[in-house]
Amino acid sequence: MAFKSLLPPAEKRPRAQSNWPTANRRLFYALRENFALSTWILVGAFLQSLVVFIIPRFYAVLPSVVILGARLAETLAITYGWRKNHYLDDAILHRVSPQVPDEDGNFHEDSAREPVVVFMLGAKVNHPLGIFAPNVKTLGDYLSQMIKILEKDSTNLGFYGGSSWTSQDKNGATELMFLSYWRSTEDIHNFTYGDLHKEAWDWWNKTLKENDHIGINHEVWEVSPKHYEAIYVNFQPTLFGATSYLRKGDKMVGGTVEDQFISPLIDARRGKLRSSAGRLGRRPEELYEKHGLAPGATYES
Repeated sequence: MAFKSLLPPAEKRPRAQSNWPTANRRLFYALRENFALSTWILVGAFLQSLVVFIIPRFYAVLPSVVILGARLAETLAITYGWRKNHYLDDAILHRVSPQVPDEDGNFHEDSAREPVVVFMLGAKVNHPLGIFAPNVKTLGDYLSQMIKILEKDSTNLGFYGGSSWTSQDKNGATELMFLSYWRSTEDIHNFTYGDLHKEAWDWWNKTLKENDHIGINHEVWEVSPKHYEAIYVNFQPTLFGATSYLRKGDKMVGGTVEDQFISPLIDARRGKLRSSAGRLGRRPEELYEKHGLAPGATYES
């Protein structure tokens, strides 16, 4: 029996995970990550000191006390079950595993049947100004335009979806990564040889000597069938599980089935997707024999 998506289909392609926050919230995230925690604390202390000089100390301190008190009250209310835990909104409170459907949007009876390509595009700014350093905005604008194109024509471009992540290196510079999933390496090449990417690459090469403080990188991983698997427990759709796929409509007796975008998430509480071997499309006995596990026992991951 073929797998069935756990989530209902959508008429329009859901936004990729990297575009879930609003533009203002993405800007807030970027500003928050751009400076060290100590810098934000010092800015807050300086502003608080200015306020104390302008208005009486009691009224100057009152907003901070009220906000901190409200956040503490909410934390306690959620912890002791007095209030709904909004952090669990849209979370699927059991095991789910993603499966890639075929080109028509139909799932297979076996797991991990379709290939998938993982493309990781990274950047970092080795400069105290961070995102405000020279040429960083231009680079960011090019990336934003590319993601908009991918979102708009994802099916034809072979783009399944992507998410954005940040880290910090040992020197304090913020590293950014756009993690995306694709139909094939050829689809990635077709996109990179398109007009916008060539324009961005030409700009980079012309300004190369000005960009020593900007680091860029990419990694491409082409994964063949039965060589990938994923599991999510008590998670909102994320990473590979937050991608989406077009299920093509078809003429039927008495009407028409419209195109739909489907989620790859499948219920993994039972059946072959419950074990790592099953999600890889292999026999669990193979792993038991290889690792000396007791046959018939339940080993899950």
